Amino acid sequence: MADQAEAKTFDAIVMAGDRGSYKPVYGTHKALLRVAGEPVLSHVLGALDACRYVARIFVVGPKGRISRSLENSSLAGRIRKELILLEQWDSLLENAWNTFLATLAGGRGPLTREEEELLRQRHEERAALVLGSDMPLLTPYELEEFVDGCDLDRYDFFLGTTSEEVLRAYGPQAGAPGVRFAHFCFRESKERQNNLHLIRFFRVINRHYAQLMYRYRYQRRWVNVFALFVRLLCLPEVRARMVARFFLLHAARVADQRGWRGLLKLARRGLPKSRIEQDISCLLQTRFASVPTTYGGAALDVDNEEHFEIIRLNFERWRAYQEELHARRTRGTGGGIALATPVAR
Repeated sequence: MADQAEAKTFDAIVMAGDRGSYKPVYGTHKALLRVAGEPVLSHVLGALDACRYVARIFVVGPKGRISRSLENSSLAGRIRKELILLEQWDSLLENAWNTFLATLAGGRGPLTREEEELLRQRHEERAALVLGSDMPLLTPYELEEFVDGCDLDRYDFFLGTTSEEVLRAYGPQAGAPGVRFAHFCFRESKERQNNLHLIRFFRVINRHYAQLMYRYRYQRRWVNVFALFVRLLCLPEVRARMVARFFLLHAARVADQRGWRGLLKLARRGLPKSRIEQDISCLLQTRFASVPTTYGGAALDVDNEEHFEIIRLNFERWRAYQEELHARRTRGTGGGIALATPVAR
């Protein structure tokens, strides 16, 4: 995949909408909160600007507020890549789909069905990088690691994941607060999904199911688990074994959180990661794969006030850790990437 990625670049779609099931932080748009003197969104854009696999950057959300926030950031006038702001639609799915179409139609959207079909015929193979707007510790290193891991010869929809081992560096330490993470416990590993996706939109038949998953994404709340289960039962693609694995995933999560080692070991036996990926492929009617990344920033999103404060307090220390990690990995190779967004001191 490395040769393929170096031969082409991808447009990036930054999801910054604040309608529908969006959860504000401190009563405001979380991507516009400031970390190290910069809007969270500026840190994301800085990483994209420095990533060699990114062509253009599209941001979809409340266009006026985003524009004003970026004008008051140090990124203004410094970003090298083309940056296009689009006014948001009413849902996550509309934002992602219409923005993807805009990448094909010169920034124009939405389109008629006839125009969409013409674009499908011309650009069925086109993929776009889709990511959240609330990851202040995202780095170009992690973006490139993710793209390098995406095998477009075999799959059409990629989701980033981050392992428990990687995220330990961002957990509570002696004398310093950290983020406590919940993980999916597979047979081979413990991971959580992060906020990176590479998608061939025209190859995802049931892309509308993504809206369902987003609506019930907070799986620590049992009401959401039950509601999602009921909705899944109504889907024609769902099979009995998929339902069984759904319950095993949540049983393993609870067992892991409560230290029930026996139940955790038993549940994980029925959860090979490859089987879960096949279930998602069947559900979405696409070829799905997960891609691990090892820097951690893509999993550190601003979900709530507590996470925001922890990230804000630890930002410079964690950014220094990421820089040192990257330096160790590239030492002697002459590699390296300069972050486009300066860290305020």
